[in-house]
Amino acid sequence: MKKFIILLFALSLACVSCSDKQSGTSSANAGDGINVDENELPFGATMIDLDSERDGVPISISYEKRFMTEEEARKISDYISAVNSCDVELIKNTSYPSYLDYIVEYYGNTDIQDYLDSRQKNVEDTYTGGKFDFNYILVNSLKDENDDDSETGFSTLDRKILENSPDAEITSRKMVGIDVLYSLDGSGSYSLKARTGSDMNLYIYTIDGQMYIL
Repeated sequence: MKKFIILLFALSLACVSCSDKQSGTSSANAGDGINVDENELPFGATMIDLDSERDGVPISISYEKRFMTEEEARKISDYISAVNSCDVELIKNTSYPSYLDYIVEYYGNTDIQDYLDSRQKNVEDTYTGGKFDFNYILVNSLKDENDDDSETGFSTLDRKILENSPDAEITSRKMVGIDVLYSLDGSGSYSLKARTGSDMNLYIYTIDGQMYIL
């Protein structure tokens, strides 16, 4: 069922525009004998995946190869896995240290473990209604530094990072919208976006030469 849903998702993305990263040109069928430059295809037309069994990522992820690197996709998989399993060491290796400390304090938690536990409980109580297990990540959209700051919020996030780490050097920024598929109490396949009503936004930042998910 999970792979069937992914196939339908990929096919639908190839047919319609669903993100800011697009040229507005639809791809032609191979049978038409028309060659279309890859850069002219809409977002979603060149989706590829990293599989948890084949590629060694903790959670399988489907992403647009033209706008994201494999390293970025792996980092997102690590981040969602850390949230899924409340893994303190993994979240510390994935998120920028001072920003993670800020988030823990912002939510009023005592430490990182308490933060992860409370976030998991919030998802269960508010959205899933039971014990969830994230098992697939779909990258639905991407914005970068060429997009309007009113949509990305990069300047606000930059300010928060620099307030806590004044010497931090931020060299790249991306914002991705993701949906996460999950099983509920050990069975079924559900979409978190269907429950929340929107994609989950994550930020991919390169700070002091290292990549982090915020």
